[in-house]
Amino acid sequence: MTIPNEKSLEQAFGLARPNFILDPAVDSECFARRDINVIAIVEGLQIDLVTQLAPKRLLWGPYGGGKTHTLYRTLNELGKLTSVQAVRVECPDLSKRSVFNDLYRDGIMPVLGEETVVGLLERAIEKVPVARREEYLRRLREFLGDEPLSKAVAQLMNPNFERLRLWAWLSGVPLSRGELSDLGQTQDLASAEPARLAEMVVLIGKVMRKVDGKTLVLCLDEMERMKAVGQDSIATFATGFTRLMDPNQRDVAVLLGCSAALFDDMPDIFGRNGPVVSRLGSQATIEVPHIPDPDVDGFIRQVIGYIRDKRANLEKLVSEARKSTKEKLDPQFFPFTVEALQSMKSRLSRDMTPREITIAMTQTAGRAHLMGRGCVASDLIS
Repeated sequence: MTIPNEKSLEQAFGLARPNFILDPAVDSECFARRDINVIAIVEGLQIDLVTQLAPKRLLWGPYGGGKTHTLYRTLNELGKLTSVQAVRVECPDLSKRSVFNDLYRDGIMPVLGEETVVGLLERAIEKVPVARREEYLRRLREFLGDEPLSKAVAQLMNPNFERLRLWAWLSGVPLSRGELSDLGQTQDLASAEPARLAEMVVLIGKVMRKVDGKTLVLCLDEMERMKAVGQDSIATFATGFTRLMDPNQRDVAVLLGCSAALFDDMPDIFGRNGPVVSRLGSQATIEVPHIPDPDVDGFIRQVIGYIRDKRANLEKLVSEARKSTKEKLDPQFFPFTVEALQSMKSRLSRDMTPREITIAMTQTAGRAHLMGRGCVASDLIS
């Protein structure tokens, strides 16, 4: 198949880009699901914040159902109403022997980043009144709420100190005895107990609230990868999550995203009677299901409207397309005919997720353009 004219797909169909695939991080404004009440979710988070509770939620549902998109839209809406520092962490690939330390070292800390964490601690130092060394260390310990952390952070006062060494310690990298001594430590965090690592995340959130007046929102996504962890290691995750998800942990908000067709298919740690859900409560467990059939047309219309090139002469494009098909064309759904959409929905009836719908839209539009068709008709749906 060849393209018989010089028009790009965007020009031929009046679009701003050549596909309908939504990137949650870039396209969060296009939240085209009417069955997910993001505003209600945000209101619930606000209630937690105003009552000085760090919000904790678990979003679950089928693959491609829009959990990550929901997370991003929720965070964007929340950020308009209150001061938050949102960090999305994609769960790293885990193995049978993986432990919570791996999630901390390879997932959470790299995304938080050196500039964010060490920069925050440098600003924290400025908040502590200058005094003689012993008195200053006492004040710093009171401000940070942790003696080992205060000893390590105090080294930032030394102009010859390498800040990367502090970051290496904080991020759970193994250090030599000499490096630990420079930080005033007796052991690194590489072999620390999971509860201690979770506490370090909480301490970062506590300092952020004191220094920047922001709530750290930790979004742990793709948590279905926890299924790979063996029974001998799962206890370490249970310990770490128990600390993070505890209702009395009020310094870091935690939002979890996990794919599962059914709740009973979730990793054991997120099971109904597991350590996470038992602390969350049923109201904090939010399902992001397949799109209900009555809402699919609305979803497609909003996605097309979002991708539409506002400069395109839509009336002219639809008029030209009508010359090549007997199927019904609605400008709101162009370049798809009504019959094409019905056929596409019929073929996707068992998998009505945003990902599958937008992939199908993209593939059929590409096929139509390669064939030199002015629109996507039902005979192009495969």
